[in-house]
Amino acid sequence: MASQINSPEGTESKKAPKKDAAPKRGIKNPFVYVGTIILLVITIVAFVFIPSLGGSYGSAGGAPKFGSWNGKPITYTSGSYFASQVSKINEYLKQQGLSEQNFQLYAYQVWRMAFQSAAIRTGVVDTVQRAGYKVTDKGLDEAIAQLDQFKVDGVFSIEKYNALSLASRMSLRDSTKEDLVVRRYYEDMYTISPSTAEMAFVASMAKPQRSISYVAIPLSDYPAEEVAAWGQKNADLFKSYGVSRITITSSEADAKKVLKQVRDNKLSFEDAAKSHSKDSYADKGGDAGNVFAYAFEQGFLKKEDAAKVLALPKGEVSDVFKIADKAWAFFRINTDPAAPDFTNQATLDEVKAYLNEKERGTLESWAIAKATSAISTTDGAQFEAIAKKAGLQVKKAGPFIVNIGNPTFYAYGQQIPLLQSPFANSDPALQAAEQDEAFMTELFTQTKGKVSKPLVVGEAVIVFAVTADAAAGDSDTAMVKFAYPYFHQQVVDSQTRDTFTKSKKLKDEFNTTFFKVFQTGNSAAKSSAATTTTVPAAGAPAPAPATSTAPTTVAPAAKK
Repeated sequence: MASQINSPEGTESKKAPKKDAAPKRGIKNPFVYVGTIILLVITIVAFVFIPSLGGSYGSAGGAPKFGSWNGKPITYTSGSYFASQVSKINEYLKQQGLSEQNFQLYAYQVWRMAFQSAAIRTGVVDTVQRAGYKVTDKGLDEAIAQLDQFKVDGVFSIEKYNALSLASRMSLRDSTKEDLVVRRYYEDMYTISPSTAEMAFVASMAKPQRSISYVAIPLSDYPAEEVAAWGQKNADLFKSYGVSRITITSSEADAKKVLKQVRDNKLSFEDAAKSHSKDSYADKGGDAGNVFAYAFEQGFLKKEDAAKVLALPKGEVSDVFKIADKAWAFFRINTDPAAPDFTNQATLDEVKAYLNEKERGTLESWAIAKATSAISTTDGAQFEAIAKKAGLQVKKAGPFIVNIGNPTFYAYGQQIPLLQSPFANSDPALQAAEQDEAFMTELFTQTKGKVSKPLVVGEAVIVFAVTADAAAGDSDTAMVKFAYPYFHQQVVDSQTRDTFTKSKKLKDEFNTTFFKVFQTGNSAAKSSAATTTTVPAAGAPAPAPATSTAPTTVAPAAKK
């Protein structure tokens, strides 16, 4: 079964911007914007400089070290396994239609995947060798004799082998020996097969099938009058302030120097922002517009620092505060605080957004209380009539199977569900049902003909009555028995990868080295938001029927 390589996470949709006069929900460290631009520049030069680095990183300190396993450095050098993975993964992603133009973090993707693969390989080799396994000279010679690069008319040519330099032959023998060690590890790992009883147990999960009648109370139905009432009780959160800011990323001392120039009237706040600030408001003279108090607070490491700024009188300039790693800022309050108008729809929308993000428990408690009040029976026979009387729409769904989380495996270039659900769900209120353990547990433990307790499922509260039970036949579960060995292998592959990538023996210095090596004229900004990609376990074989063009992660012996 081929291992999966996930594409970068999509950009989350953002809330539509309000009119200029409306307060902004946040100014969360906009200096990061600069880092994004720098990272884009880094991406453009990614494959221009590094592939030719080799060991010449070099004159000042040798090949770049991206981490270590149990003290053994994981470095990028010409001809190394790490280098071969960069080349192979780069080529694979381009074959899939990805390129530097498609993704800002393309270079990071390639190099991160290559590093993880190299780290896993290093860990595997160390683990097997410490276990006492050794490759014999005879076994090594036989493996080298099978390499295509030394064959003439299908037969090993000693002349071609001897044509290599002594250093090249030694390097070849070392890399081939590692290949054999890694191969032995994965051969042992993949002989662990699920038992017949285990496959039968998993297949039996698809046999019980239950259908339901249900009502859904969306959290989005939280009444406008309740929104206004909650906002009035917490009005201080929604006071708005006109704010300007200057962000310095070099040092706290530099930030204080700029602040002193502003306070001594040697430099206006606006000019200081344009010449020194490193955030998205610099070109506007530091003007961040109007911002709600709660959103302003989110841009600080300490809430009390935000409170100190907002307590300043109009026109006052604050002290310097640390707002993030390697970022300091000072602020000017441009307006007196404006009290929120809870008759204004924009303000109500802001309160509702805050409730969704910060106070979901308030919405959930309201929906549960409404469901409890409306559905005043535990008798399924009365469920529909009582729900309709309460003005709730009754819907039907199912059959469901015991399928919490909907596990899948990767084969034939696509994700395939292990358990084939007989029910095609189209109701948004139930989209999270199969991922919700509480819902699935209630569904398969509740007595037929009885009404469930109210359950928060995704963005709604659900109450249901079990209306029907059925059982799938053996022919319906045959696919599960066929697919389970491939699913099992994927799980072994994933757990093996985690064993090495999450081991305390692995010292991961990738980000530090990556941004140091790929730096441009500006200091390279470090970003923790880089996309995480699943890497095939190093050397894992891919048995039929799964097929993929993904790069193999056990490098064939280096061809010189």
